[in-house]
Amino acid sequence: MSTQEFLQLFLYAQNWDFELNLLFLSGAVVYLLLTGPLKHWIPGSQHVPGSTRAFFLLGWIIYYFSMGSPLNLLAHELFSMHMLQMSLLYFVMPPLLLLGLPAYMLRPVLKIRWIRAIGRFFTRPLITLFFFNGLITFYHVPVIFDTIMGSHVLHYVSHVLLLFAALCMWWPIICPVPELDRVKSLHKLALIFANGVLLTPACAIITFTDIVLFDSYREMSQLVPIMSPMHDQQLGGVIMKIMQEIVYITAIGIVFLRWIREERAKDKEELLQWQKEQNPTLQKN
Repeated sequence: MSTQEFLQLFLYAQNWDFELNLLFLSGAVVYLLLTGPLKHWIPGSQHVPGSTRAFFLLGWIIYYFSMGSPLNLLAHELFSMHMLQMSLLYFVMPPLLLLGLPAYMLRPVLKIRWIRAIGRFFTRPLITLFFFNGLITFYHVPVIFDTIMGSHVLHYVSHVLLLFAALCMWWPIICPVPELDRVKSLHKLALIFANGVLLTPACAIITFTDIVLFDSYREMSQLVPIMSPMHDQQLGGVIMKIMQEIVYITAIGIVFLRWIREERAKDKEELLQWQKEQNPTLQKN
């Protein structure tokens, strides 16, 4: 298959999921209404900056591209495309959605007792660290992977579970509710670093093994016969690791810059307090 034929897969209407397209558009409209003209329906609503909306909509678009575009079709043909799909769904999309959700939209949901209890448990840094990375690693055990890929129900359940685990993993790092953001910046940096380390062995095994691990991708794709199953598997491991590193390095940079700003603001506050104590006239003012 030529590059042109490969790209044409994205031009055929039948390769796009229009039922998901309707859900995607409906979700986007509801979000824009609840962060715009109808935000007063939610108690405690505030102005939502354009950047916040952009984050959410970008994450929403990535979800649709991953599940509703021909990428979903290619993910069943090529292991490398499957890993690209997973990287977008579980590393790229969740932080964008959390950055785009205003706190006032989440507070009423978090007041529900059982949701609050589940969220409180699964978003603890150590628990979510091993929960997410453990699920990703467990998912890629060959016999488990092939079983999931052979069952529509198991594939759907695993997708929902991994998405939940990904959101839980990102929550302590990008908590959209200020009063629940209790993890210190240095601990967030350590959490991001640990996430990168824990997933490295699985990516390394997939990339550097000299055998095809997954029966689901053992035969060369008839739809996209552009590489051997071995090279396809190796490329998949590389894609996941590179995508993971790009996202985590970006997150480390953002958290580090926020930490620097917080420390500078704290230093200024302490200096001002010291000056007031030394100069009574400032204290009166």
